[in-house]
Amino acid sequence: SVCKGGELFTWGDNTHGQLGVGSQTTLIPKPQLVERLKGIPLAQIAAGGAHSTTVSLSGAVYSWGKNSFGQLGLGDTKDRDRPTYVGALEHWKTVFISCGADHTAVLSKEGLVCTFGAGGSGQLGHNSTRNELLPRVVAELWGASVSHIACGRWEVPITCLLRQYTLVYVSSLDKFYFFGSDDKGQLEDERKPNQLIPLPINSPVNTGKSCQGNDHCRCIQSVTSMEFNFVTVFMYFIQNSYLNGIATLEDKEVDAWISNSECPESIKKNIRLIFSSEACINGSFLDKRDGHFKTSKEVSGVDISEAKRFYKKISKNQTAYWEV
Repeated sequence: SVCKGGELFTWGDNTHGQLGVGSQTTLIPKPQLVERLKGIPLAQIAAGGAHSTTVSLSGAVYSWGKNSFGQLGLGDTKDRDRPTYVGALEHWKTVFISCGADHTAVLSKEGLVCTFGAGGSGQLGHNSTRNELLPRVVAELWGASVSHIACGRWEVPITCLLRQYTLVYVSSLDKFYFFGSDDKGQLEDERKPNQLIPLPINSPVNTGKSCQGNDHCRCIQSVTSMEFNFVTVFMYFIQNSYLNGIATLEDKEVDAWISNSECPESIKKNIRLIFSSEACINGSFLDKRDGHFKTSKEVSGVDISEAKRFYKKISKNQTAYWEV
């Protein structure tokens, strides 16, 4: 859970360090602050089977927890019990991330998709069932300008096997693309071929083999008639991955502060919320011209001129100014 002040709190099962608090305790019943992310303006969080990821407003990606299949994107299979910066995505301009049981998908501002982690069901979309330890661009989606992504899974009855998939949406084409397993939990002898590359729903499915006969070529039913409603699942993951948003400065809000000479308690409360939090302050003054995507140890990503403009503006109301 992320507070308006930007702090991330986690609790629950911590078998693989997926809570990010640096503790080896397997169960943490009460919320604990994830210290390593303190001061970072978070834009979104996502949780998988036993791994977690977050994206900052500046596009920085952090991952932690289980890493048996490389789902943290760090180039190895070692679990992490604290958020770790995914350096391979430094210039990716990440705007959204989704986690499956053991794989991860990342969306860039330009609409590119990269995936990593477990690939056994073809859920990475690279025309193979190999695992990927580092983020890899889904070549089949290059140029498609994807607008939404979601990773999902289902369990096979009786067995402990998982079937995993990825679903993406291209708003300009109004099409859903699917890859992975859509067995809907069938037993092993009833399994259908995995979809190894992204293809539109209601299109022939390429299993990576010759598509000359019915054994290797089939059609995914239309979204409206599918027994398992992919769209419903897609919207569920989208709605449960976004944050409500940390508190940051808005021009209309600042104008309201200035115009109210008395500076009532409600305004003072908002000012304290934002200016008592490093994350909220950083998020308020990020460079809005894509400069924030270059944030690194060398580049702050903060627009200093915007900060100066704010202080000059707020000084028109001395009561609000001193509260800041």
